[in-house]
Amino acid sequence: MLVFLVGCITIEENYTFKKDGSGSMEYVVDLSSFAELMKSMEGMTEGKGADDGLGEMDMKDEADKLKAIKGISKVKVKKEKDGYIQRLSFRFTDVAALNNALNVLLPDSSGAPHGFFAWEGNTLVRTNNGHAEEMGSDMSQDENDSLDMSGLLKSMQYKYSFTFPEAIGEVGIAEGVVREDPSTKQVKLSTDWSVIMKDPQALNLRITVNK
Repeated sequence: MLVFLVGCITIEENYTFKKDGSGSMEYVVDLSSFAELMKSMEGMTEGKGADDGLGEMDMKDEADKLKAIKGISKVKVKKEKDGYIQRLSFRFTDVAALNNALNVLLPDSSGAPHGFFAWEGNTLVRTNNGHAEEMGSDMSQDENDSLDMSGLLKSMQYKYSFTFPEAIGEVGIAEGVVREDPSTKQVKLSTDWSVIMKDPQALNLRITVNK
């Protein structure tokens, strides 16, 4: 049950940056493609609803922790499709506050704080810890599992979007990451866990803004 549940997951990180370095972020956990099967299992789980079925994917605890971080404000959790889509949003004053928030949302087994974002002049640099790779490893570690793990990993999607007040210049992304440009000031990136497991740095990126 849990294997299929995680296999149908889509994670989104949506960022909007302002000229002063502040901005907003929306973190989305989307399990809607598995909603019908979850509902069919309710009778077997003593009537538990979506919130119980989401288990560790529920972001109520993370939202409470974010509210205590300096430089983070307007923390909200919005649920759609009976809770199978959760949108956690907040505002940040700078990348330092944003990094502290991401260490709550995207922890890895090291327990060490990670600097996800940094500005190098006009270039926004994103590096990642082991969170996404460890999530994929949890899915594929059982060698006796008869499931097609490669297909399962491909079904797990990871998406980024970045919006700036100025036009975007060069964008540096890894092989296997798909790029879309809805406008000159926005870029959308997407990949799946089969790419992440081959290259743990696949979610790293560089975006230059033409200030």
